[in-house]
Amino acid sequence: MQQQIQAAALPWFEEDDYASFREVLPARSWHPTFGEWEAAAQQTFERLQHQGIRPIKAKVRSANFVEWCRRTGRDVDTQALVAYGNEAAARHVLGDH
Repeated sequence: MQQQIQAAALPWFEEDDYASFREVLPARSWHPTFGEWEAAAQQTFERLQHQGIRPIKAKVRSANFVEWCRRTGRDVDTQALVAYGNEAAARHVLGDH
């Protein structure tokens, strides 16, 4: 029997793009600085690992995210960011960067 592995995509921001994401998604709850976000995100990553879940850092860029929302007819919101992160993670897992 094949064992299933639980995985979770985490939208992973880049420092030079963090402020842009904050502008794109102003309704989302944000950490005041990239450093604070990164520390919290790393804690989440490690917590998931300890729970037996494979966390995947889904690297996202604000301009690409906004373009994806327009192309797919989605609102630019947190729900779309989760879907975009999941798609990016799937590409990562399948080796299609």
